[in-house]
Amino acid sequence: MKNNSGKPENAKEEEILKVVRDHWPISALEIAKHFSENTSSRERRKKHSTNYTYYLKKLVSKRKVLSKRMGNALVVWPLEVESYRAIHKILAEAGEP
Repeated sequence: MKNNSGKPENAKEEEILKVVRDHWPISALEIAKHFSENTSSRERRKKHSTNYTYYLKKLVSKRKVLSKRMGNALVVWPLEVESYRAIHKILAEAGEP
């Protein structure tokens, strides 16, 4: 049964979510580098990118982060950022710089 409660299922998801919140926007490969994964060869980059993309897609399905494809990279940012964007738009329409 699929868990759509919005809570991270394990510690790995929680760690990735913390990195996304601290360093947004960020891609799966950048997250791998943050965790000091060996990304010296193309095969290793592909492996780690696939691994972290799996966790990012789980977080997207739980509505913890939003995503966009940029080329082959999946770039994510926290859902809270959309609130900042809405506030900025409201202030811009009100004439605030």
